[in-house]
Amino acid sequence: MLSKVLYIRNFANKVNPKSYNLQEIGFGKALIKKGFDCDVIYFDNNNKLKIEEVFQFRNNKLRILWMNGMKFLNNGIFTKVLRKKFLDEYDLIITTEYNQIMTFFLSNLCPEKLVLYHGPYGDNSNKKIQLLYDSFFLPRMRKNIKLNFSKSDLANNYLMKKGFKDVITLGVGLDTEHIDERINLNKEIESKLEKVKDKKVLLYIGVLEERRNISFLLNILKNILTLNNEIRLIIVGTGREDDTKKYWNFIKSNNLEESIIYFDKIEQRDLWRIYESSDVMLFPTNYDIFGMVLLESMHFQVPIISSVNGGSSTLIQHNINGLIIDKFDVSLWISEIQRLLNDSGLIAQIKQAAAETVREATWDHIAERMLMQIKH
Repeated sequence: MLSKVLYIRNFANKVNPKSYNLQEIGFGKALIKKGFDCDVIYFDNNNKLKIEEVFQFRNNKLRILWMNGMKFLNNGIFTKVLRKKFLDEYDLIITTEYNQIMTFFLSNLCPEKLVLYHGPYGDNSNKKIQLLYDSFFLPRMRKNIKLNFSKSDLANNYLMKKGFKDVITLGVGLDTEHIDERINLNKEIESKLEKVKDKKVLLYIGVLEERRNISFLLNILKNILTLNNEIRLIIVGTGREDDTKKYWNFIKSNNLEESIIYFDKIEQRDLWRIYESSDVMLFPTNYDIFGMVLLESMHFQVPIISSVNGGSSTLIQHNINGLIIDKFDVSLWISEIQRLLNDSGLIAQIKQAAAETVREATWDHIAERMLMQIKH
C-alpha cells in the first residue's frame, strides 16, 4: 500500500514558489489530499539540506527538500537521493524527464517503484550528448521504469519515438491557492496599470529569450500600432542581460516605450490584477514544455492566441477555447488579434469553453489518473 511519495524535479536551477505556479507543488497537494505524505526535491545552492513544510491536510504533509546537487549541463544530480536508505523511505518515486541523468540512476536503483512524468518534446540542444545518452542509457531505462506519463500530446509522441511503450498523457494541472487570494491591491502594480485604462491590452508572461520568440512579439506590437495606436502590451518576465538589452534597444529605436507596461516579476497573489487588465494573452513561443500561463489565462478568462507547443496542443481547440496559429507570420497574428478583439461573440464562446477546460485540468484529477494506473 502506498503511503509516501517522492517527487524529484531534476533540473539544476533554483525555483521561486512565490513567483511561479510550480507543478510539483500542485501535484503534491493533490497527493496529500488523497492520503499520502509527499516530499518534493528542488535544487538549491546551499550545501545544507533545508526542509520546508508547505502544506498539510489532516495528518498528511507536503514538504520541500531544498537539496544541493552536482550540475551537469541542466541536470541536477542529487547524490543523497541515490542512497538505498533514502530511497527506502518512499513507496513511489516520480522522476521528471527521461533524459535527465537522475532518471537513469533511479531506474537502476528502484525500478519497481519509479514512474516517469515527462515534459520535453525535443532533443537536447547538444546533439552529441543526446546521442550518447540515448545509445548508452535509454535501452536499459525503457525496460526498468514502471510506468511512463507525459505532460502533453507532443511529449507523448516524442517518448513513443524513443521506444517507450504505453505512454499515458496526463497533462498539467493548475494550483489556484495563491493566484485566487486577492488579498490587497499592490500600489506599484495599480500605478502602472493606470496606463492601460480604456485601452485594448495584449499580455505576455514568461522568460524574455529567443526561444520564446520575443522579437516576434515586439514586431507584432510595432505593426499593430500602425492600425490601432490605442493598443498596449503588458510584459511580465525577465531574461539574460544580452537578450533583454537587445529587446529594449528594439523597443526604444521603434518608440514603443509608451505602449509597453513592464514588470520584471509578479508574485502569484498579484497575478489576478494583471490578467484582469488584459484582453488577449499572446503566447508565440517557439518551444515550451507546457506553459502554465495558458492554464492561468483560461482560469482568469483571458482568451489565448498561441503557437503550437506542448500546452496549446494539449489544451486548446482552435476557435473553440482559444486560437492556435501554426506560422510565425506577423500579419497573420495581427489579423487573428483583430478578429478576436472585434468579435464579442467569439470572445464569449472562448471564455465559456476555456472555463470548462480549466475545470477539468486539476491536479486532483491528474493525480487520480496516475494513481489508478499504478494500482493496476
